[in-house]
Amino acid sequence: MTAARSRRAFRRPRPYDVLFNAHDTNTSNVRETIATPAKGKRVRILRVRVIQEYAEGRRFYEVYFGAGASIGSDASKAVDTLDIPNGGQGSTRVYLRDEGPRGEREEVLSGRWAGNAAYIAHEVVVEYTEES
Repeated sequence: MTAARSRRAFRRPRPYDVLFNAHDTNTSNVRETIATPAKGKRVRILRVRVIQEYAEGRRFYEVYFGAGASIGSDASKAVDTLDIPNGGQGSTRVYLRDEGPRGEREEVLSGRWAGNAAYIAHEVVVEYTEES
C-alpha cells in the first residue's frame, strides 16, 4: 500500500514594477510613441493621464497600441479616447494588476490628438508594467 503524497504546485511570482513615462507633446494630430516596452516584453496599461497646462479649449486624445496613424486604422487596438477639458486634465480608468489593456510583444503604445492641430505643450503620463 502506498501513501498518498500531497503535492503543491507553486506559482513563481512575477515581479510587479510600475513604470512611468512622462511625455511632452504638442497638439499636433500626428501619432506619437508614448511608451515603448523592453525587447521581448509587452506593455500593460495601469493608467494614462493627459494634462493640459494652458487653456486652449477642449481636446480629445486617442490612446492605442501599434504604429497606426489613428484608432481608426485598427479599432481592435484602441485603449481609450480621453476628453481633455479646457485647462484641465483627463485620464483613463485605473486598472488593477493583470486587468489593463495589454499590447503584443514589442508593440508600442501610441497617442494622437484628434481634431485641429495647435502647438501648445501638454503632458502625457503613462503608468504601466512590462510583461513577458
